[in-house]
Amino acid sequence: MARITDANLMFSGGEPKFSTELTKVEMMKTLNWYSQNKTSKDAEKWAQDYFKKKLKVDVGDALKTAPDTFGYICRIVMNGGSLSIRNLTWFENQVKDIIEKSKKPKKKVVVKDENTTPTITIQDRIREKAHECIGELEGQFDDYVISGFKTDVSPFAVMHTMNVKSVHVKQIVEFAKKRRSEYDEVLNTTDKELKEAYSNFTKTQVKKIIAWCDQIILDSQKVMGAAQQNRKPRKRKVKSPEELVAKIKVLDKYDDLKLVGIPTKDIIGALQLWVYNVKQRKLGCYHAEDAGGLSVKGTTITNFSESKSIQKRLRKPEVTLPEVIKGGKVALRNLLDGIRAVEAPLTGRLNSDTILVRILK
Repeated sequence: MARITDANLMFSGGEPKFSTELTKVEMMKTLNWYSQNKTSKDAEKWAQDYFKKKLKVDVGDALKTAPDTFGYICRIVMNGGSLSIRNLTWFENQVKDIIEKSKKPKKKVVVKDENTTPTITIQDRIREKAHECIGELEGQFDDYVISGFKTDVSPFAVMHTMNVKSVHVKQIVEFAKKRRSEYDEVLNTTDKELKEAYSNFTKTQVKKIIAWCDQIILDSQKVMGAAQQNRKPRKRKVKSPEELVAKIKVLDKYDDLKLVGIPTKDIIGALQLWVYNVKQRKLGCYHAEDAGGLSVKGTTITNFSESKSIQKRLRKPEVTLPEVIKGGKVALRNLLDGIRAVEAPLTGRLNSDTILVRILK
């Protein structure tokens, strides 16, 4: 069992220090103390101290991408604490990766004038804004706990007041998920030590904390949704009729019956399209599904009524086809019904054996 050597009691304000191996609960609470009371700069400084004083290695800028947790654990080790096998394995892998990164060739650095203002990147601004919001949410949480969980809490109100945008949401959600995971483990654990560490909260209060974390995640999604609604929809490029029918291959004419095909571009927007397959001697009529008319995708007719669009085999095409070409709307309405042949549905597919006989707009 680890023994606290610092005069300040653990978790009551002072930095926790240990002389032996930390238990799972102690590690969790210690890391939480550092994340609440220290900064990323502190974590980086402690990591640098570990490499320089403990390992006698200068890793330079390789620590820039190391997680804060690594720096906190460096501090624990430098203060005399020992790690469990699981934590030690993770820690040693991190050390190995950082040393390897430090050995890679460094990019040429352009030396700037000392009076030049440091460049603040967009990512720096996003990170700073997200951390500010998280700080406000932490304050809201503290007020919630102090009130005995009786005050109304609205993470969305905090985000709205701080003008949080969708680019900040990811880090806020990560914070909420981490906090939720911590208290979810407390709620469901059978570990007596862990239960004791959080004994200042009742089971009902722990559930309220989890619900608060869930609300942050939900409200973050609201921020994302509002951003998407306010974003102007991308204007889709409208294809011309010629572009839509570019891949269609049909007959331009059929000399045996003295037929001349209708231009394929006229299909677009048509309410009716009469087609004739010269090889199968089948006459068909496509009816548009709605007032938008027929359209084309690739080599296939689209937006047609599957129930109304049918075809029949002709016994005397030389008689029937002139009626299709010259007939009025009323005559065409009953033309296929008057043909004594087996009815078959149209599929929408066109090919080089098909000629477009007539189109009604």
